[in-house]
Amino acid sequence: MFTVIIAPKAKRQLKLIPKRFESVISLIIRELKEDPFYWKPLTRELIGKFSSKVGPFRIIYIVNEKDKIVNIISVGHRGVVYK
Repeated sequence: MFTVIIAPKAKRQLKLIPKRFESVISLIIRELKEDPFYWKPLTRELIGKFSSKVGPFRIIYIVNEKDKIVNIISVGHRGVVYK
C-alpha cells in the first residue's frame, strides 16, 4: 500500500477542476494507493513520471517505490499540465 502526497501546487490546481470531476479524481487518488503503476508512464523530458486521465484533465505524479510514496505534482487540463 502506497501513501499519496499531494503537492501544494497540485492542491491549488485541484480547486480549479470542475465539481463534476471531483468524484472521479478522488477515486483515482484512492486507486493510486493500491497500484500507482497502472497508468501511463510518461516519456521524453517527463520520464520517471506517470499520468492518469480524468476527462480532459490529467493527474501527473511520481512514484517512490522504495519508500512506497506517490507524489502528485500537478493536476490540470491536458493542454497545459505537461508544460
